[in-house]
Amino acid sequence: MDIKKLRENKLIVDKVEEALQAAYSSNEEFNAVLDDVVPLSFKGLRDQEHEYLIKVSEALYWVERDAYLDELDYWEGRQQIDQHEAATAFIKQSDQQAVFLDLVDAIRLGRIAPFVGAGLSKSCGYPMWGEALRKIAQKLNGLGVQDIEPLMAQYEYLQVAQVLHDAASDQVRNFIKTEFRQRAGAITGPVLLLPELAQGCIVTTNFDSVIEDLFQQREHALDGYMYGTQPGNAFVQRLLRGERCILKLHGDARQENTYVFTQAQYQAAYGESLSFQNQLPRALRQIFISHSLLFLGCSLEQDKTLDLFKLVVGEAAFEIPDHFALLNEPATAQERARKEARLLQLKIRPLWYATPTDENGRPDHGMLEQILKLAIAVARRQVAFE
Repeated sequence: MDIKKLRENKLIVDKVEEALQAAYSSNEEFNAVLDDVVPLSFKGLRDQEHEYLIKVSEALYWVERDAYLDELDYWEGRQQIDQHEAATAFIKQSDQQAVFLDLVDAIRLGRIAPFVGAGLSKSCGYPMWGEALRKIAQKLNGLGVQDIEPLMAQYEYLQVAQVLHDAASDQVRNFIKTEFRQRAGAITGPVLLLPELAQGCIVTTNFDSVIEDLFQQREHALDGYMYGTQPGNAFVQRLLRGERCILKLHGDARQENTYVFTQAQYQAAYGESLSFQNQLPRALRQIFISHSLLFLGCSLEQDKTLDLFKLVVGEAAFEIPDHFALLNEPATAQERARKEARLLQLKIRPLWYATPTDENGRPDHGMLEQILKLAIAVARRQVAFE
């Protein structure tokens, strides 16, 4: 076709060029790398004084598109490698390749059920359990933080919650209803990776709605749910069908009749001696024997959940898959060995990560997110882990 005739088909040409330009513009960061040199230049024929300047990325894209795409593939590969360099080095230096690669296999097979603790909602503005309990104590007349500290030091959070509830049950319920329903700003932090980890079930101890809101935003709304002791919803049946669903062990902040927060509420929900006739422990057991749990933002100190897992393991009635936990490196080797031994008895394999402090002296959990991103990338075969 005579090139001048293209002017007669301007609408078609404009549409094609618009699509090609949009594809080019979508690689802004890569284009900037190519253009970090002096632009190509040449003199015009009509006006020798006029100089045309062409960016390298534009010249390559519009003249040698296959070469442009080859360079883009190489650059993206390097970006993936560079992005995960710190996590890769940490996993190797800490001699944790085996547990990491087994976690990758579980992600690749779609077997992971994230078990989300308060640590993952912290970046969204919600308090950790210890913070929440202390905030409640500060609000009560005749009871102060000093009154609960001995129990807090022993991680006896259930007893603390019971003490607070006995002192002022209405204030405790109101605190949960208000504190865990308000969120300032966007959802941020490693919780954003949950849709890439969970193909089926998610378990959480959190009252807030961060997880449900996130999946709604990603247009992958959760199909089923069970909040605390809430009846109905056919949760286990949905779980067994592989539907995407959430089990909120402590209940949902919006529905106070679902709260499982105090020692008495735990006993009612789980039974005096952990009865699998009760729907909450029955649902949790089903997840424990059919999925690979990945504990995130959890301290995994002694609680009812771990007691339940210990009972299931001790019964030896099921073939239990490997479970995993990303955990903050303990302060001493002895503490790490003690905690690791306890978790391994529960079929939970810990993957420890370092937590340096930021400029304000607060622990920086950035390595947790980097390890998760690396595991997802390796599971998708976007990068190799060698």
